Amino acid sequence: MIEKLDYTMQNVFQLVNLEKQVFGKDAWTIGNIQGEFRNKFSHFFAKVEDGQIVAYGCLRIMFEEAQICNIAVLESHRRQGLGTQIVQSLLQCAREEHCLFAELEVNTANTPAVELYKKCGFQVEGIRKNFYRKSRYPTNDAYTMICRLEEEQ
Repeated sequence: MIEKLDYTMQNVFQLVNLEKQVFGKDAWTIGNIQGEFRNKFSHFFAKVEDGQIVAYGCLRIMFEEAQICNIAVLESHRRQGLGTQIVQSLLQCAREEHCLFAELEVNTANTPAVELYKKCGFQVEGIRKNFYRKSRYPTNDAYTMICRLEEEQ
């Protein structure tokens, strides 16, 4: 089950550790994570197993738009549907907040993530050249992807 995370230092430290394992030098810092927790428009959702966060996503809501900021799944927990569950939880939160669409950027060379987002209803809307200042991929370009949301009746 995916759960909404509260702002605790234990959660912050676990997310920092997860970020380092998944993204290496591109990981969010403790300041980035604390800043998102302090932002009243941001929401964190995670899969917790035996007290440890093994996957998470961060969503920022601004009026009718939801911005998916980050998603990470530990390598040992990939290919189990957790990425899909996290994205679905973020989209459900966006619907509950009456967002009309969700948006994200993803490196054009990050094929597994692009496929995950397409599976969850996102479509490529454009490319942002040199979007990333640094990247572990062979390009710094990003797709802008959008998922149009309909409120469930």
